[in-house]
Amino acid sequence: MVLTRDELTLHQDFPCQINRYCLKKDENKEDHFHYHDFCEVTYIEQGHGRYLVNGRDYRVQAGDIVIFNQEEPHGWLVEDEYMDVTALVFSPEIAADPFHSPQEEFLRPFLYLGSCFRNLIESTDERTAEIHAVMEQILSEDQKRQNGYQYMIRADVIRILILLVRHYEQKDAFPQDDLNEKKAKIGRLEQTLNYINSHFMETITLEQAAALSYMSPTYFSGYFRKVTSRSFREYVTLLRLSKAQELLQTQKEDLNMTQVAMECGFHSMSNFYKLYKKHIGPLPGRRTVKHNS
Repeated sequence: MVLTRDELTLHQDFPCQINRYCLKKDENKEDHFHYHDFCEVTYIEQGHGRYLVNGRDYRVQAGDIVIFNQEEPHGWLVEDEYMDVTALVFSPEIAADPFHSPQEEFLRPFLYLGSCFRNLIESTDERTAEIHAVMEQILSEDQKRQNGYQYMIRADVIRILILLVRHYEQKDAFPQDDLNEKKAKIGRLEQTLNYINSHFMETITLEQAAALSYMSPTYFSGYFRKVTSRSFREYVTLLRLSKAQELLQTQKEDLNMTQVAMECGFHSMSNFYKLYKKHIGPLPGRRTVKHNS
C-alpha cells in the first residue's frame, strides 16, 4: 500500500470546500491510498467503482454516498470508463458551537468507527437523496457566493451532519474505536512516510526508517505493517514498481529497461523482472542493455 497525505489545504477562515470531479479508469492506481486532516462526504453522480477503506472494499454506484473521517486512509478504483463524484470536505471547526450544542455530537460519524460502522451509505437509504439535495444547495451557494453564503453553507453542512448522525444511530454504529487513537498511530509514522515517499529510489534501510520514527527496528517493523498493511520492504518495493510503470508508460522508448530499473532503485534485473510480473503484470517489450562485468 502506497500511503500519502492529501496536499489540499482548506482556508483557515472558512475550512470547507465542495467540488465535482471526473475520476477516470485509465488513471486508476492500485494500492495507492491517501489520508487528510479534514472530513469528507462524497456522492457518486455517475458510474461504478470501488472505495477501499480500513481493509473494506465498498462497491459504489450512482446515488451512493461514502464518508471518510480525518486521518482515515482510503483509495478508489473506477470500474466504468469514468466516475463523476461530488466531494464535500470540511474541518471539524465548521460545526463549532452551532446552536450552543457540543461539536462532538454533530461529528459522531467521523469520530467513532466501531465494528458495525460502514463508510458506504447506499442509494436506497432513506436519507441519501436528502443529503445529496443539501450538497447541491452548498454547491450552488459556493458558485454564486452571494452575501452571507458562508453562513448558508455552514448551516447546510450541519444539516448533513445531523442526517448522518440519525443514519448511523439506526445502524448502531456508535461508539467504539476513538479517532484519536487512529490519528496517533499514523502520526507516529508521518515523518518516516514522507521521507520514504521522497527517497524510495535510493537505498533506505529498515534501521534508517525506524530511526526517523524513534523506534527500534524490530518494533518499527511490526508497527509499520499494522498501520499500512504492508511490510516496510514491500512498501518501498511497490513505490519503486509504481514509478517504473509510470516511466514505461510515459517515456515511450526514451529509456531502455535497464535504465528504468536502475532509476527506480532496482540493481538486479532478474529481481526487477520477477517483482514487476508478480505485482503489476508482464513487462512491455523493450531492449535491455547488458553491462560488461
